[in-house]
Amino acid sequence: MLRYGIWYTPPARRYGPRHAQVRILTVNAESVVRETVRRLPNSFDDRYVIAEEPMEVPGATVQVVPDSFECEATNKGRALEWARQSISCDREFVLYLDEDSHITEFGGFPDADIIQFNEYPRQTGSLITYLCEINRIGFQVEQRSFPRLKIPLYAWGGGLAVRTSLEKTVTWDYETVIEDTLFLWRAFKKVDRDVSFAFIPDRVSNQAPPSIQSMFRQRRRWIAGSREDNNILSLDRILMYGIRDLSWSMTGVIPVLAAVTFLPGIDIFFSEPYRIISFILLGFMYVWIMIGVLRYRPTARIAVATMVLAPITTILHSIGALWGVLSTPDTFEVTDKIDESSRSEESNAEQN
Repeated sequence: MLRYGIWYTPPARRYGPRHAQVRILTVNAESVVRETVRRLPNSFDDRYVIAEEPMEVPGATVQVVPDSFECEATNKGRALEWARQSISCDREFVLYLDEDSHITEFGGFPDADIIQFNEYPRQTGSLITYLCEINRIGFQVEQRSFPRLKIPLYAWGGGLAVRTSLEKTVTWDYETVIEDTLFLWRAFKKVDRDVSFAFIPDRVSNQAPPSIQSMFRQRRRWIAGSREDNNILSLDRILMYGIRDLSWSMTGVIPVLAAVTFLPGIDIFFSEPYRIISFILLGFMYVWIMIGVLRYRPTARIAVATMVLAPITTILHSIGALWGVLSTPDTFEVTDKIDESSRSEESNAEQN
């Protein structure tokens, strides 16, 4: 990040919205997808919803993945691969959005094979998980350095554009729970040409997990998936990922180490260097959280809450990662989404 990310300048935009086909993935969250399509800029005129069950979504063509379709990929990857094989696309890019992804900013596509949009979580349920997401956004500033890396570390599929020709070459036909990241890795490892990656600051808003339990399961899936599928990477990358996952899962210990120094009589057991090191680590933790606040730019009330509750959110943010390091999930669990259509109607009524 110090070497590449701080001075990263997003590339010039070469393509507009009519150069992309939009595909929105869902299982059966009809009301959530309707709101996503409603908020999609009108300039995106080629729109598909890829669903597991029939639904009516005004403004988009709904395609249901048939039960008879078979491939190596499962769950979301199976839907991605069916869409790749079944839906004709003559556009330069396929823009993938999650069922809750709202495009809030768009300035065009750069001339790159894989384009990562900027994630911007929004509160829908738990305030604590929302603050945890702002915490995570600070760590995610590292994405600015990914275009300069030999292989980018990960991808967020809630706002990801892929060049159509590259998708046909790489395909989604492999079993994994981190489809977007593994597609990225495979593209850089398997394709016989230089693959380009771009990060753009245009925001795509997505729902923060509605509960602490769902956040734990989400983090567990992320960590476990990257640990299972990193065997296509070189040894140095595998070691780097191992250290990175371990540091993420153990970050929650930092507030505990600092809190211990305030216990009565603790000086009997720990020397002054322990106290100094604990607060240095706590300072690093707050640096990343401050970066998250500066990147996210929340209201003053949310910014204060983020800083005050940082020790708690840091612990909670790391528990799911630790769970993923210790135990691999047996099944793919979709993070629950909240129906926001009623809130949108109330907001429109207030504005009128």
